Amino acid sequence: MSLVPIKTNTAALTTIAMIAALGIVVRYTIQIPVIPNAVVLTPGFMFSILGGIVGGLPGGVIVGAVVGASGALSGTEIPILPMFGNICLGIGSGYAIYFAKRDNLKYFLMVILGSGIIGGFIPTMTVFSSFVDPLVVNLIAASLDMAQAFLWAVVALVVERTIIRPLVGNYLYSEKGIQELDEQEG
Repeated sequence: MSLVPIKTNTAALTTIAMIAALGIVVRYTIQIPVIPNAVVLTPGFMFSILGGIVGGLPGGVIVGAVVGASGALSGTEIPILPMFGNICLGIGSGYAIYFAKRDNLKYFLMVILGSGIIGGFIPTMTVFSSFVDPLVVNLIAASLDMAQAFLWAVVALVVERTIIRPLVGNYLYSEKGIQELDEQEG
């Protein structure tokens, strides 16, 4: 199991902060409304998912909250949905590192399915289920968010492997470095 202790790893904290900053800009500026006030297509999903991939659950929640705040401020959706949804995206991708090693099929499937189901489908269904829209409309909106999360999870996995890992991977995922940090903490 490869964990990233972000509270003592400066490279992990910096990487998470940069992902969050880029996510703010992208989530706020690039939005394609599909169902007004319900579903917005945006590459901002990728940054919350990427936060979970790089930083586990803490990284996913931090980046998700920051990117979600940006989505809530944009005014294209009910403000609670982007906040709750982006945090769930980070959780959906961040939990996988605790159950599977990076770069194996189980890990990839857990990230993709977790992002889509936990981060896409569940937030939309729970937030909109209390409104007066028929169940079919809620299912369509949730399915669109789930499909979008599946897509952006695949892109986030590729970005992590081709861009982040070559740049800072030695600082983030080095087993020796992580063991040294764990010994310093304990």
